[in-house]
Amino acid sequence: MYWLKSLYPEIREVLQDSIPEYWEGLRQVLGKLFEEPMLPEAALPLVACKAVNGNPKNAVHVTAALIALGVCLRIFDDLADQDKAEDLWQLVGIPRAWNYASAIHILSFEILSKAPLSSELFRQVNQYCIDAFFRIAAGQDRDLAGATRTIEDYWLTVEMKSACFVTTACAMGAMTGTDDPKLIQSCGVFGHHLGFALQIFNDMESIWQPKGVTDLQQGKVTLPLLYGLQVNHPRRDELHSIVMANEIASRENRIKDILDQIDTRSFLIWAALKEREQAIAAIQICPNIEGRQALEAYITGMFGDIDTLL
Repeated sequence: MYWLKSLYPEIREVLQDSIPEYWEGLRQVLGKLFEEPMLPEAALPLVACKAVNGNPKNAVHVTAALIALGVCLRIFDDLADQDKAEDLWQLVGIPRAWNYASAIHILSFEILSKAPLSSELFRQVNQYCIDAFFRIAAGQDRDLAGATRTIEDYWLTVEMKSACFVTTACAMGAMTGTDDPKLIQSCGVFGHHLGFALQIFNDMESIWQPKGVTDLQQGKVTLPLLYGLQVNHPRRDELHSIVMANEIASRENRIKDILDQIDTRSFLIWAALKEREQAIAAIQICPNIEGRQALEAYITGMFGDIDTLL
């Protein structure tokens, strides 16, 4: 995978050169992007490009733009949740964090505008990115409005808010390597299922291994809780009463006990494995074996000991 890591310095250079010289504060906010290791999602557009038999160097600017967009979305998400002490808003204040996020959003399109793409390909890639941001913002709005109360609501919100970014990273990378719509779609479908698997693990971690305030402490209804509300078990009515009374935060420990009793984590791992299965199936038409295997390794690696889980 030397070819992949060899492109990271070019991505960092593109990012650094796009920051206005007069704004040292923005450079500091983005400082971690210029250090090792590179963000894991940086590999996705590069590997997707290779998987469709493209030259990954053609995806460098697209990758840099998507990294900036991802940072922007994380800052917005952190501002909404305000559940971790080390977040940017804690360091610079909420107004400045909003300002930085907005600036980084513009930075992503600034980077994209300088990509060495044909005018037609730039138009397609740029429009794809715009459409994706609107869809992600709509998903974020659903989340903020508390519109996730059923399994169907959950999948729609995740598809729009979380999976859409990963879908975009894979599809836009493929677009720099081919004009075959079937290959581009296959990489997008891979990203779609990868995004769902990542969100499932995120939901599990946010309850049982949180890095800050748990989802339950915030009163959020995510997949683990929805599973407990849907599957048949002796405590389902009790769980439903807790949710209807808006007592999720105050009854966190009881909810976790119930979810453990019905082996919720095993269900979540099974659901993530099903997403992995569909993701790998989607890219079997990709012609480049090395690129395809790299995508497969990306989604398999997130599970750790896959044989034990299976």
